[in-house]
Parts: sequence; C-alpha cells; structure tokens
Amino acid sequence: MSRWQSALHSVLRSEEENGEADNLSSKHPAMEASCDACAVLESAMAEGKDGIEIAEVISKKSLLSKCAHLYVSLAAAKFSGNKKRELEIESELRYSVCDPLWAKTLLEFDNNHQPIPYRHYKTLDDFILPLSNGKSKIAFVSDWGTGTPLARNVMRCIGDQNPDIVIHLGDVYYSGTKAEMQNHFLSIVREYLPAHTRVFNLAGNHDLYAGGKGYYWLLDELGQPASYFCLRNEHWQILSIGAPPEIGKPSSALSAIPAIEPKEVEWHRHKIDTADGRKTVMLSHYQLFTASGNIGRTKNNEPLALNPVLFDAFESRLPKIDLWLWGHEHNLIAFDPYAGLKRGRCIGSGAIPVALLWQPYKQLPNLSVPESIGVAPRINLDCQLEHDGDHYHHAFAVLDIDGKHGEMNYFQVPGVEGNSEVIYTESLHDSHV
Repeated sequence: MSRWQSALHSVLRSEEENGEADNLSSKHPAMEASCDACAVLESAMAEGKDGIEIAEVISKKSLLSKCAHLYVSLAAAKFSGNKKRELEIESELRYSVCDPLWAKTLLEFDNNHQPIPYRHYKTLDDFILPLSNGKSKIAFVSDWGTGTPLARNVMRCIGDQNPDIVIHLGDVYYSGTKAEMQNHFLSIVREYLPAHTRVFNLAGNHDLYAGGKGYYWLLDELGQPASYFCLRNEHWQILSIGAPPEIGKPSSALSAIPAIEPKEVEWHRHKIDTADGRKTVMLSHYQLFTASGNIGRTKNNEPLALNPVLFDAFESRLPKIDLWLWGHEHNLIAFDPYAGLKRGRCIGSGAIPVALLWQPYKQLPNLSVPESIGVAPRINLDCQLEHDGDHYHHAFAVLDIDGKHGEMNYFQVPGVEGNSEVIYTESLHDSHV
C-alpha cells in the first residue's frame, strides 16, 4: 500500500512541477478515488476484514466523517484567509488516513521488489557504539518522516534543544524510497540540527516497504552500522531493536505481528545481561504492549494487548530495562508499570495527525490479555497531549544524562510555528516512576 503511495506521490509531484496538478487538491481525480478507497479500507481493516478488492472499494465512493471533517476545515481556513491553519490542515491531509495519497495503494506494487538487505552481526560485540561519559542530551522522536511543515517544525524544536544525539524510532513515509529518505528525513535534519549532532534512524514498517534500499542508503549517510545498535558508556546503554525483513514483504504486511529478527534476539539479550550496572533504555518502532489494540489479533479476532513475540524474547529481562520507548502508534502515551516493565512509553506522535474524534486516550475494553497477567495496560493520563480543538499536538522526548542520573522530558509541539513545551517529566534515577 505504501509503495503505491510513494509512486503516486512521485507522479503527482512531477505534474505539479510542470504546473499540471496540485497534489493537495481534493478535486484531483486520482486523489478523490484514493480518498474514497482509503476510507473504506480503513473501515474494513478496523472490523478485521480482509480480501477487499480495490475496484469494489472505489465503486463504493464511501468517505468517513473524519475525512469530511478535514476537508471542511481546510475550506474554512481558505475562506477566512487563515494561512497558518491552511498549512496545518494541508499537512494533516497529506499524512492522515484521509490523505488522497494514502489510498488505492494495493493497485500497484513494484515488480522489482528485492530482499531487505538486513545486516547481521558477526560477533556479539558488533554494533556497540561509544556514548560520552560526560553530560549528554539525547532526543527521541518517532513516525516523523513526512516532510510536512508540521514535521519540519518538530525538528526545528528538537534542534533548539541542542542535542548531542537524535534518534528517530522509524517510519519515513510513504515507503522509504531513497528520494523520501533524502527529502523527508536527511535534508531536514541537516537543516535544523546542529552540526555536532549524531543522528540515528530505526527501521519502521514504512522504511522497508520499498525494499529497504533507501533505508540502508540513509544508514550509510548517517554512519549507522545496522538497523539495531547499542550506545554505551560507563553508566548507560541505549539499545535499539531493528525491524525484521518480513515487515517489508507485502504478503505479511497486514497479518504479521510486529516482531524482531530471531537472530537478533541473542544480541540484545547479551547487552542486557552484560549491562554491569548500567541503566538500559530500550528502543523499538513497534510496541511491547498497547491500550489501543493495533499490535495484532488472536485467532478469535480479538485485539492483542501484548506483543507475544517481543514479550517472549525479553520477558525475564523486562525488570532490568529502565525505560522502553516505542512508536508505530501515533500518540504520546505513558503507561503504568506492566508485564514486568517499569516504564513503557509510546512516542509515535512525531508528525502524523490524530483527530480528537478518534479518542486516542480511550482504552479498548475488549483487549486480549495473557492469563498470567490478567489485566490490560493502563494509560497514565498525567502525560497527555493537548490539542487545537481538532487535532492533538505532536511530540518528542529528551533524555538528559549526567553521570548515573537521567531525566526524561516529554515535549509537545503545536502547529507549524509553535514552540515546544514540556508536559511531562520523570527521573530515571529512581527505580520506579
């Protein structure tokens, strides 16, 4: 789906440069059809249906109310001459589920799809990178690579923090082509971040849909050895999980439970087991658990609360992890301690718009939970994004390290011009939140 989006986006962009099309115009025929298809597909997948034919989707001409809401809001902004709001809504349209470029995506899939060039370690000491023993400021953001004015403003605010390191937890849209990696990621971080800032990018699902060539090109540009790595100093280690190659395969994109490359599990366990008193911050694109049910489903079509693959890989070691950050879900969420993990945090609100009517902080009542745990994850509502009346703000997080002490600050960023502000702070010096 996302690879089709990349192709359509490229075509419309070319037409736009020739003055023949506007890739944000809701009247463009391709985008009208795309928006209708997107709405029906989204509804079908939310109901657990599959096998929806694109021709059938387009013929239904169905549009969810959330899509209409975005377009009406854009019309109102244009009518009132509110240019700032117009830019915000155009960004929201481009990267929301109602975006005309986010539809009709199964119509075409590149026949030249190649295997993901996943990089295996040779020894358990591979991909361990030095982290300064002095003070360090590390910024985290996820699901950010859209290239919109909203995303650019988030990176501007991150740059204002003067970070030593910025780690993106994955997803450069639509499918991680080289052009998208250049235009939606690399050129923007180089524009807004200080020259001394080291940048890393985890592999999300959208990074690999185009076959991974663009993603691994970006890693080489960044000087990152693999999709997984460990930043380590005397007191800390930042441990990142790479996405398995199967995530980029169209046959498993919808059905696969977000997981980890099996050969990578031993490498991560080794880092946790040899921490030698270091605090461990785990990073992944995919969630260990969720309150919204978008990890996967049981055989009875019940939404899972806990990622069984990641849980099986790290169950006995979760108490040794001081903080686990993930994305994929487009929200900022601080969870109460769960399944042995003290701090699970979702920071996937880097750029994708989330409407109030979607109620992202409402917990699903029918989550399937393991019998050994018995309860679903609970959201700490003390950490909650504010909104503009229509959509929630975007966010990033910053870890300030000073010796053994570490403090996490979670920032929200309003609109295309707003400055960031801290909405939640926690100390990693303590053993519990």
